Amino acid sequence: MAAGEGIRVDSPIGRARLDRSGSTVAVVRLEPTQAYVGIPDLLKSFIDESNTAAWHEIRKRIDYIYNCLALALSLLDEETRFSKKVKAEVKAGKKLLFKPNLVAPTGLDPITHGEGPGDSACTNWTFIAALMRWFHDVLEIEYHKMMLGEAASTAPMNAGSYTLALNGGKTITTEAVMEGRSGDFYGGWGFYFVRKYLAETHPSSHSDDPMSGYEESITGKYLPPGKAGNRLMVYDLNRTHDIEGKARTVPVPNGANFKHVTLHKVIVGGDPSDPTDLKNYPGCVLINVPRLKIHAIDLITNAIKNLGIGLYPMEATEDGLGSTKWQYAFPHRLGPGMKTELPHQIWVPKLDGNTGLPLKDKNGNYIVTKTQGISGTQADVITAVMNQGIFMLHVVDAIQMVNIDHQGIGLGVKVNEGLALASLDPVALDLCCARYMFKTIPMAEARRLADQHSLSTDFLQQVPVARVDGQNIIAEQGFDSPLLRYKLYEYAETKGLGSQKYHVIGWDTTAQTPIASLKGHLGRVQDGKFQELMTTEFYYGPGKMLWDCQRTVLSYLEANDRLTGSTYYKEVMSEFDEDGDGIIGYDEKGRNGLWQTILRLASYGMHITGTEKYGFLHGSFIMTARRLKYLNAEWNSEGFDLGKAYPVLQAVATGLTMSRAAVESKDHFFPSITWGKGKLPSLQFASYMSLATAIYGRGFPTKVSLPSLYGLALQYADKTLNGGKYTGSSGPVSDRRAVDRYIEAISQGASPLDFVLYVPPGFGNLAGKPVPNVVETTDPDKILTATFDNGNERW
Repeated sequence: MAAGEGIRVDSPIGRARLDRSGSTVAVVRLEPTQAYVGIPDLLKSFIDESNTAAWHEIRKRIDYIYNCLALALSLLDEETRFSKKVKAEVKAGKKLLFKPNLVAPTGLDPITHGEGPGDSACTNWTFIAALMRWFHDVLEIEYHKMMLGEAASTAPMNAGSYTLALNGGKTITTEAVMEGRSGDFYGGWGFYFVRKYLAETHPSSHSDDPMSGYEESITGKYLPPGKAGNRLMVYDLNRTHDIEGKARTVPVPNGANFKHVTLHKVIVGGDPSDPTDLKNYPGCVLINVPRLKIHAIDLITNAIKNLGIGLYPMEATEDGLGSTKWQYAFPHRLGPGMKTELPHQIWVPKLDGNTGLPLKDKNGNYIVTKTQGISGTQADVITAVMNQGIFMLHVVDAIQMVNIDHQGIGLGVKVNEGLALASLDPVALDLCCARYMFKTIPMAEARRLADQHSLSTDFLQQVPVARVDGQNIIAEQGFDSPLLRYKLYEYAETKGLGSQKYHVIGWDTTAQTPIASLKGHLGRVQDGKFQELMTTEFYYGPGKMLWDCQRTVLSYLEANDRLTGSTYYKEVMSEFDEDGDGIIGYDEKGRNGLWQTILRLASYGMHITGTEKYGFLHGSFIMTARRLKYLNAEWNSEGFDLGKAYPVLQAVATGLTMSRAAVESKDHFFPSITWGKGKLPSLQFASYMSLATAIYGRGFPTKVSLPSLYGLALQYADKTLNGGKYTGSSGPVSDRRAVDRYIEAISQGASPLDFVLYVPPGFGNLAGKPVPNVVETTDPDKILTATFDNGNERW
């Protein structure tokens, strides 16, 4: 199937030789609709209706994924002989540790048993099932010599919120969240169903039982790998503080941000000088299984990030048992929110340990420390793991890539790309994946553009580019490449994590042809011709368009400045172009620690979500309101202005969305400007709409939506002070019409709920009418806060 590698072929750039040097990246192309697309509906039918036909269809889908993965892994093994190394390590006593990306293990909704928001964020459980089966059936490794582990940021929050929702009925452990089932409770990820599939496809002659270990997950009974016996264990790699001896601090040779890191011994093994510890923790073969997604801060999340952030434990402390002074997470309480103490940008602010806000010096300047940013954070932990002699294999779930958002908060867009990739080299693998995601211009045209504009890459993406057209701003098709501004792969290569040079081998099951690469470009070979494989999706992160789609953003700023007299271009370049070269790289995120502080503020909200009965409302409110409040010095009593230019950058994404409106409308602030049908609004109006949408939801300006600051406050007041009259319950479920019903009732003379939402001037009306319970204010202490119960409770 790998025939044709290294040969000369006809290609869009003429006769050329297929790539043959560099690290091997194995690729299989498959049909997504025969894989896990639609699995959530089938699983719901099986859970709620005991529909065995639905489960048989799920099994059939996993079988298909298994057969496709077998193609990729066998091709990789032919070139690298990785299976020999894996079997030798297992024979020596190590276990396979499967590390999926479970950033939001909520793919199985605990209320509906249908698709949850995490389905667009996590490695699909069916992918893990197929992969584990391959190691068992092909490499003949028993299931009790495998384990699954993850240090997901939201797992403590999810476990806490599920437990609170059950009102004392039972405790849902973080391991049970990963299982997706705890007795008669369903919700979380889905490893229980991985077990079920493996058990049902397990040869009867084998004595190992993949169901063994499930009880330990739901009861929270901890067994180190060396004492797990015949169990297939699930490990929460975050939690190292609760039992003595679960973690080990290991050195980081030539570390940039850290000289040593603390990691769970399931990963790095026991103390080499302690035979008993080594027996309990023999170490692992690390099977890294990321989901290919856009990222909210960095370029993408894939093989490097799944280890580079995903291995750090949130609940690790140097102060011994009982301490909550976490090394890598915040707040310093049980149930921290995120790994905020890992540098996510170059300039990291010193924080107030109670509020999470940055500290200032006597001159009013933020106290910041220069680091190697998120690149250094990722490289350090992978270097530390490699230094422990841990063998790693990376297998990417790209069957449905994820656009727009990676966090599992309901915004991610799943894209049927139908790819699975595997490599021993995470750098080569990630670069190959990034080039695929951000290439929508064929290589021949891209080469012409690269030569014409002296670009260092021919992996180019079509992007909207703004220009002035009379009194309007229109968006035309242009090109850009975030790879021009992204340096992680170069940095990782210098740190010895892998190589940027690669060649692809693979098979396209949809066309029954080989897959190869030509000058790094992915394609298939048929009848001696290289045909490019390209996405049609415009991948980007709305919150970081300045870095992903820089030409789009800067052209919009310049056009807006020209028409309205604003100075946005100058302000943005002043805040972010640190080296003054006219290009804002991914490492240039500003010198005041904006991103790090946003993470810390959001962490408080996540902590609240997992520790309060109504944390699912209060926490969500805090995550949005605090982020907005501290961007503007006039909206907080402390005078913080964490990102003077950041709100206008957020407005760019809003403006692009508004330009897609089917009808044209006059700009609210500049009536001579028309927006819609391809025309962009002024950024002043887009900024207004961006904030108004946060306050009232996506229905603004005609209606209020539940997912909004107003909707969250209303739900809380109704559930806690009004018996759930409008929302329909005092629990986590709310009637989607709750806000409409309430506003209508108020218009008919009903008594208002006991809450007040404070908003900046100009944001108190909906379609020209005052919104009930909303008060406009200039008081910085009140703006973007809410009070309840006659002011006795404040958010």
